[in-house]
Amino acid sequence: MECINELTKKINQIEGDIQNASSMVIKEYIKATETMDENQSYFLSGIQYGIPGKSYLLTSKGIEVLGEETIEIGVFINDVINYANNPARKIEVLKDLVTHLQKFLESMNNHSSS
Repeated sequence: MECINELTKKINQIEGDIQNASSMVIKEYIKATETMDENQSYFLSGIQYGIPGKSYLLTSKGIEVLGEETIEIGVFINDVINYANNPARKIEVLKDLVTHLQKFLESMNNHSSS
């Protein structure tokens, strides 16, 4: 039975690491949006937050969904991670979010240097 306790400890450690990584991603997204103009947006393709078929746009105000209220970045990312519901999927979602952030920052750098 000790092996089950060890597995539980490992899962708890992974969940804690996921929370820490999520917090860092949230901070980076907030920092990135502070550099955005009011009319700029970035499409977060492939990110699911519940009901499929919605489009999420990163804007200077947060995450916008057509026809709905703007969602705070921290709330959105935490909900996306929780929606993933298992550690492996949560890590995949975090990787997707980081990839989007990198592409957004590259586009901002390319835009400002032209």
